[in-house]
Amino acid sequence: MTRVRVTAERAAEVFTRDGYECLAPRLGGTIMDCWGRLRIEHVKVEPRMGQRGELLGTLCAGHTEDGMRAGFVWCTNAENRERMRDHLLSLPEYAHLREKVA
Repeated sequence: MTRVRVTAERAAEVFTRDGYECLAPRLGGTIMDCWGRLRIEHVKVEPRMGQRGELLGTLCAGHTEDGMRAGFVWCTNAENRERMRDHLLSLPEYAHLREKVA
């Protein structure tokens, strides 16, 4: 897997852009599952192995692997992943990546 480190400056930009909140409740998840620290989630524009996603968004511990309940992890569900991808691609900073999915 190719590791591309997110700089502190880039992480601060992502947290600020997302309002220091978990994106899941905006995308159909429940705020009742929000808990713990926020983290940067990497989302791929198109599925492929060996690389981290170039789209960055914030999710809390409750909506990532830390929050697994009864085998369900919000961030790995295909439908939720697609919602997050669509949301992030709609942001102006990722306009240059929209052509990859068109």
